[in-house]
Amino acid sequence: MFRLQKVLHTEYNEIYEPLMVESPFTLVDAHGVGLRQYQIGLSSSMLLFGCDNFYKHGSEQCGDPNWQYNILDAEIECFDLISLVPLEYVRFNFYRKYDRCIMMISVPPNGNQLPPDRPMIFEFGGHIHKQYYFQTWRECVACLRTFLPRLRHINGASPFSSTDIQVDEVQHIAQVHVPHRPQSVYSMCYSSAGGA
Repeated sequence: MFRLQKVLHTEYNEIYEPLMVESPFTLVDAHGVGLRQYQIGLSSSMLLFGCDNFYKHGSEQCGDPNWQYNILDAEIECFDLISLVPLEYVRFNFYRKYDRCIMMISVPPNGNQLPPDRPMIFEFGGHIHKQYYFQTWRECVACLRTFLPRLRHINGASPFSSTDIQVDEVQHIAQVHVPHRPQSVYSMCYSSAGGA
């Protein structure tokens, strides 16, 4: 499951940073057609992209009789870290369209540092857990935006989509009723004697 975390720990230990969230995605075009599968992770300073590379070891290693024993972890044997993007250069937007959960990553206009490019549209993967991933990613991005002032720009809108209901928007009124206590003998005598 935590393939990026494992690759960082085993192959890129000098830049290792714990990931807040990691999940499978599919890069889609504007019409929703899948282009490529990715594993994307979010740390407190960068966005990491990884994907499977089935030609990573090539055919020359298959001739070695001990090639299958050289592999550290079967889950990451064909997995590559593709790129690391500092969070200062990206903006996240989250959408729901029917039963699809979508994350759009774009480059905000930052002066002349990076030219704006077309946004990348990723659909959350994992049929069973996609709603969970959707909520977790939005919460992590919202937390980063709140706690790190240099990352206030990473979410162009509210971390909640328009289909969500926020508890803060609805005013709740609670009435507290004092539980009925039977009167004691003392209070009955006091009231019948003309006191208070």
